[in-house]
Amino acid sequence: MADAAAGLSHQALAYRGSAECLAPVLSFVRGGLTAGEAVSVGVGEPVARVLREALPDPEPRVAITDITELGRNPGRIIAAMTDYASRNPQRPVRFVSEPFWAARSEAEVVEATRHEALLNRAFAGAPVTTLCLYDADALDPAVLKTAQQTHPVIVADGQAMLSPAYASPEVIPPECERALPPPPAGASFLAYADDLRPVRALVARHAALAGLAAGRASDLVLAVSEVAANTLRHAGGQGTLHVWHTPDEIFCQLRDQGHITDPLVGRRRAAGLGGHGLWLVHQVCDLVQLRTGPSGTALRLRMLRQAR
Repeated sequence: MADAAAGLSHQALAYRGSAECLAPVLSFVRGGLTAGEAVSVGVGEPVARVLREALPDPEPRVAITDITELGRNPGRIIAAMTDYASRNPQRPVRFVSEPFWAARSEAEVVEATRHEALLNRAFAGAPVTTLCLYDADALDPAVLKTAQQTHPVIVADGQAMLSPAYASPEVIPPECERALPPPPAGASFLAYADDLRPVRALVARHAALAGLAAGRASDLVLAVSEVAANTLRHAGGQGTLHVWHTPDEIFCQLRDQGHITDPLVGRRRAAGLGGHGLWLVHQVCDLVQLRTGPSGTALRLRMLRQAR
């Protein structure tokens, strides 16, 4: 395992069954503790359970988080990692992360793949070592193949080796950049400019029809309002909104003529007083899908009708 002090080391480990990953994960965690690094573990409950049983009780130097809650929207993971690193400014940081699991939807898998690719930019040159776990028994083989494109280092049979499929921190797998499918024909549509009250009213009405709990409905209205406000401030002042819902989710898609050039926008807290809009959107929505380019930007916000 690479020395975190030398800069980012982003590694992927495929395992079969939580017991199989215990030895390499424990070695990774204990290596960080021995080196005096801050250690954070974000994994699913099967891995978390075997790890807790193996570590001393309590082990206050290791923060263990349920990734299926924190990372339901993959766009939140880098923000949480950055926050943890900022709370330990004098030490290298070591992360264990498990951003994919069997229940992930196809859209979530795409955004988790984007997260893995962007992590290389977010922590480039930083004293950070990250071990990402992939359950080979539960995941589609295509996910394991893509991991070789998003991780500079692959761990196999206890040995770390350079991934021949990894290109550079600038490369995002092409499936992450494909255009979003169009809203369904029956989606509600609204063009907005200047006045955001109709935007908020339309989202609130659909949230009520979808049966969202009051707090989650308020969060969704706030998120859509933040994106629409960005349209007015930064993207020519005119945008469109589509809203629809299914038995499982409510969808809000906003489109304008702006071009977002920072691929990490919303994935880290903005410095200063402004610029927190997209960070807030990622925090409250269950999935955020962003597609942007010279022709404009589309943001699709998704909220589950029943929180997992």
